[in-house]
Amino acid sequence: MKTILLAVVATLFASSAFASGQHAGDHDSFGRPGRAADVTRTIQVRTLDTMKFAFEPAVGTISKGETIRFVVSNPGQLTHEFAIGDAASQRAHAEMMRKMPGMQHEADPTTVSLAPGASKTLIWKFDKAVSGGIVLACHIAGHYEAGMHTQIKLN
Repeated sequence: MKTILLAVVATLFASSAFASGQHAGDHDSFGRPGRAADVTRTIQVRTLDTMKFAFEPAVGTISKGETIRFVVSNPGQLTHEFAIGDAASQRAHAEMMRKMPGMQHEADPTTVSLAPGASKTLIWKFDKAVSGGIVLACHIAGHYEAGMHTQIKLN
């Protein structure tokens, strides 16, 4: 009986964590939330219903130590998200989104969820060396698979 009760409590705890936008992934492996005072450049990002991101100016290469402000807007008709991560954290994020497809990311410093017409800002300090670079992605069901992701080199 104790085992069943513990399993139920663990399931409820995990479900509430997922619903609040918390999920597996080591954000420290690719940086940390940045401060507005430390921003070295600002990039406008549009999430497009063609399953692409449009960057202005182009992201190019990110330098270790750089703090970037991403101003993300959704001019389309579909909900999108913009997630920053290394390959491992993006895999964890994708798996969580498969389990909880309507998950919002209000408490996750690496991701913003955008309803049509919405705009949000994400500031990130890229202070870790990441082999394989940084991945910018949308994990709304089918979006990543349709090409809504970009790999960025990190020097």
